[in-house]
Amino acid sequence: MFRHPLACAVFAALVAPGVALAQSTTQPPSDADGQTSKQTPRSLDTITVTGSRILRAGFDTLEPAQVISREEITQLGITNVAESLFRQPGFSAGASYRGDQSGFGAGVNFISRFGLGSNRELTLVNGRRFVSSNPPTQFGPASGGLQVDLSAIPTALIERVESIGIGGAPTYGSDAITGVTNLILRKDFEGVETTMGFGSTTYGDNIRFNFSSTFGKNFSDNRGNFTITASHDRNNGVLANSREFYRQNIAIVPNPNADMIKKFMPGRDPATDGRLSPGVGFDTSSADGIPGSVYIRNRTLSAITFGGMLLPATGNLIKNGAGQLLGFGPGSDQYFQFNSSGRLATFDPGMPFGTRMQSSGGDGMRLNDTIQLISDLDRSNVFATGRYDFTDSIRAFAELSWFKSKALEIADQSIYNGPYFSNLSLPLTFSIDNPFINPEDRATLAALGVTSFRLSRASRDIVENNSSSTSTIKRIVFGLDGIFDIGSRQAQWEVSINHGRGNFEYGGYALNQQKFINAINVRRDTNGNIVCDSSVTGTVADPACVPLNLFGLNSPSAEAKAYVTTPTLAHAANQQTVFNANMTVGLFDLPGGEFKVNGGYEQRHEKGSFTPDAFQQAGLGRSVPIQAISGSFKTREIFVEALAPIFGGDRSYPGLNRLEVTLKGRRVNNSLAGLFDAYTYGLQYEPFAGLQLRGNKTRSFRAPAIVELFQPVSTAFFSIPEACTPSNIGGGQTPDIRRRNCQAFFAAYPGVDPSTFAANSGTQQGTSGGNLNLRNEQAESWTAGIVFQPTFVKGLTMAVDYYKINMTEAITSLRAAQIVSACFDNPNFNANDPKNGNEFCKMISRDPSTGVANSIRTQRVNGQLLNFKGWTGEVRYSLNLADYGWGEGRINLGFFGYFPKSLQSQVTPVVPPAESIGSYGYSRRQYQWSAGFVGKHWMYGLAANYNSSTILDVQASNLPEQRDIYTRPSFTKWDGYLGYKFNEKVRVNLSIINLRNKIGPYPFVDDSLGRRYMLTSTYKF
Repeated sequence: MFRHPLACAVFAALVAPGVALAQSTTQPPSDADGQTSKQTPRSLDTITVTGSRILRAGFDTLEPAQVISREEITQLGITNVAESLFRQPGFSAGASYRGDQSGFGAGVNFISRFGLGSNRELTLVNGRRFVSSNPPTQFGPASGGLQVDLSAIPTALIERVESIGIGGAPTYGSDAITGVTNLILRKDFEGVETTMGFGSTTYGDNIRFNFSSTFGKNFSDNRGNFTITASHDRNNGVLANSREFYRQNIAIVPNPNADMIKKFMPGRDPATDGRLSPGVGFDTSSADGIPGSVYIRNRTLSAITFGGMLLPATGNLIKNGAGQLLGFGPGSDQYFQFNSSGRLATFDPGMPFGTRMQSSGGDGMRLNDTIQLISDLDRSNVFATGRYDFTDSIRAFAELSWFKSKALEIADQSIYNGPYFSNLSLPLTFSIDNPFINPEDRATLAALGVTSFRLSRASRDIVENNSSSTSTIKRIVFGLDGIFDIGSRQAQWEVSINHGRGNFEYGGYALNQQKFINAINVRRDTNGNIVCDSSVTGTVADPACVPLNLFGLNSPSAEAKAYVTTPTLAHAANQQTVFNANMTVGLFDLPGGEFKVNGGYEQRHEKGSFTPDAFQQAGLGRSVPIQAISGSFKTREIFVEALAPIFGGDRSYPGLNRLEVTLKGRRVNNSLAGLFDAYTYGLQYEPFAGLQLRGNKTRSFRAPAIVELFQPVSTAFFSIPEACTPSNIGGGQTPDIRRRNCQAFFAAYPGVDPSTFAANSGTQQGTSGGNLNLRNEQAESWTAGIVFQPTFVKGLTMAVDYYKINMTEAITSLRAAQIVSACFDNPNFNANDPKNGNEFCKMISRDPSTGVANSIRTQRVNGQLLNFKGWTGEVRYSLNLADYGWGEGRINLGFFGYFPKSLQSQVTPVVPPAESIGSYGYSRRQYQWSAGFVGKHWMYGLAANYNSSTILDVQASNLPEQRDIYTRPSFTKWDGYLGYKFNEKVRVNLSIINLRNKIGPYPFVDDSLGRRYMLTSTYKF
């Protein structure tokens, strides 16, 4: 079946005399003559290194590694290991329980590395895969893949976290493009350890509670050990408006046109109209040096309220180029809303900015009233490990875990009917004869000549789209490993089975659109009662219908709300089964030690399903129909690894203290994606003791995920930007090409004014789908580095490493912005037919009169390239005071720096690769400093994370034309801890995250929660 040189090499390794399989067993040290000792079959000075299945002495990796110790986790009071990784330079949150949440996957925590995506960092537990918590749906919390929710592993059981960059694919298989993060659990724990923690922010919210207890015991004369940890963690959510910054409602909006302001709003002064930069004047053109967009305070949506705003029944809602709203009365300048009593009240539209119905100030809706900073999250874990040595040469081991979490998004967007949206979410038209309207208000409107009006309303009093999720994960690992002699040598072997299943429920409430239509069309019956009017077109006669009053916040009755809303519940399941058998053997001696080979076989089966309820599948609410997905794939994989210590130990020479060569290969046969060969070759060279040069070349891959393969073509909502708006027409990687194509576009729509052309402010319906013909993503990568541990400075370690990843065939679903850019930034553009200017323009549907995009279609494709290169640098120093006669205690100093040089992506071949490093979210320098003291009783320390300044877009040549504030200043966040150990059994610890209580460099956000405390106590017995 495997007709390939690599397959032959693997097969040869498996059948060679002395073949050995092991990962978690330990290997005895060599005697002076290179022979192994039968008397020490399990020496504790050998460990398993992440990224290798060959055991070796010392903590030594071919690949660059970052390590988070248990000590660091406990000192900072961290109860979710994801938080530890999010702090590390180079890592970020691929998904978290902060901010807006996906409707299907609230509360999960995925890690991403190097900005390449959370689905390209492989997460392991004790060197083995863990079942994914990413639901197979396009509406999930992250890109399609097998991401692991790190919340599912209790920190109480974690010994350390190792993350290696590049090189894991031949050892572990798919998904290890950026690297591997391995959560290593405590071994052979004895006793009882109980920890309780309580925390909150300096504002008294985000209350956190954690309890964990670990019990472990050796038995049968230490032949066996059983360890079990149970933990519960509660994290209370926080609303955005609980923070002063969010109450300011700062936002970026279009800068009004100077001529329009002069004509329609003479006397308006930019120094007092609400902008953050009062010295920035009104925009005059796309090349005047004045930004097309500005930051403002107190941004409101000036054409919608929570209780309902009245808009003219017909016509354009913007009455002039200054962006002023069309109102009522002779001057169209009288504005009304419904107040909380259901009565007509005046409405202040605020100071308009642009023509998208946005203002500074006024009575319009503030979006920050609808968002959260963090979700409610409850987590419970039970995790048990065990091992039993049947003999000195055979051992059984097992892991058993159960995890349950409940997450609730405490705020989310409302059900809208407003001019910012389309289709079913447009404003509703009502007659002033509607029986819910107060007679006096009816008379007021009639006096203005109003017979009907459009109602623009954010109906959070009917239903909020708060998503909730319940996750249950069960996993079991069972295996045998051992050691046996082959002649004078030893072989290690391991066989294991790993099975995990995650069941997920995603709940919420939705508006039943048909019942909503039934309920808002009302009349009075012969008895004067307000009843549903089924004679109106679009309604359906329903004896259960309850009239719905939309005039005023909280006007809808409880009975009406119950009629028009429905609970929703979607189910997802992921299942993973992995069988692995491997063996390691020393074949012969080299001058530096034993030449070892590991080889093995792995079989993996991944299954996933996503099943919305009947309401969601039928699209009976405001959402598009959400289709069910189900699929699976299997892999059969063979692998081999060889370690050749050419020089070292007793056979060292000047300039050649140590030289080791590592070779790794893996062939994967995926039932859908086909064959792929991954490999790594590298070396570690020490010219003298304390200085090591290391490097590796790796070919890695990621197989298509279930959602990427099996997603049916279905409808979805997209925010479709426009390249030809006044603020964007001068953008793009080649502004002249964009401007030329936009001019041709406007020529095709002669009725459109280029100075006021704007995108639809709401989401638009389109289509998206999967692709069974997707190929593996693949990457050619290499690292090179130096590790310096000077023998003359005890406790000092320094390392510098370079990374380069060139990835092709990156799986992507073209975003609306990418399609728009590929259309208008494309030199291949038919100016005679701009609506179909090229293959990308054809993917966009437009309104025939306004030219504004109103639909788009896309599917999963293998894109072009995704390339990364950068550096990391690390310095760690540990000073034992007793070594210098300075008393008891240890001082720990640390620095880790991340220096990305380039992150280029090219999704479409017609647009040059886009550079991200230096742009928002991709700082050129990320540092982490730490300094701490650990004494007999006291321990304390500080840590700081720094991100250098960034700009809006490093490739843009005209940023001053785009925004008034386009530079995000550098920012440093400080954390600290103070602990006291009463004795070997009792310890208390206070950690403070964000000591300075700074949310970020104004007006940007880095840490929205602010200062927060965690007090923990640990008792051992």
